[in-house]
Amino acid sequence: MTKPNIIISEQDLHRLETMLEHQSKLTITMQHLEEELARAEVVAPDAIPANVVTMNAKVLITIAPSTEATEITLVYPHDFRGDKGQVNVIAPVGAAILGLAEGQEIEWPQPDGHLMKVKIEKVLYQPEREGDYL
Repeated sequence: MTKPNIIISEQDLHRLETMLEHQSKLTITMQHLEEELARAEVVAPDAIPANVVTMNAKVLITIAPSTEATEITLVYPHDFRGDKGQVNVIAPVGAAILGLAEGQEIEWPQPDGHLMKVKIEKVLYQPEREGDYL
């Protein structure tokens, strides 16, 4: 499966690159995230399409083989509290969905070597769409 195009805001890119630079050792998922950031189309926060997953977005996703959608919120590691539905961007699912648009899917490597297939069903909330660029 070819990787879908992804779009990331300049702000998210800067914050994620800074976070990764300050890690003493990158996990395999962090390395994959770096590769995704390198291939992403980078745009100003106010130019992000409303249907794209950004940091702090609330999203409905499906992880195969399940057909039931799950609601998650994509967060930075420093904001991760383990609350229901929170997914850390350095977790495999979090890194996989960043920058995807509604309807897109991606196969993403898990730490055990297996691939998971994740599909974006709907972006329920996106900070940029609401004018929240903090």
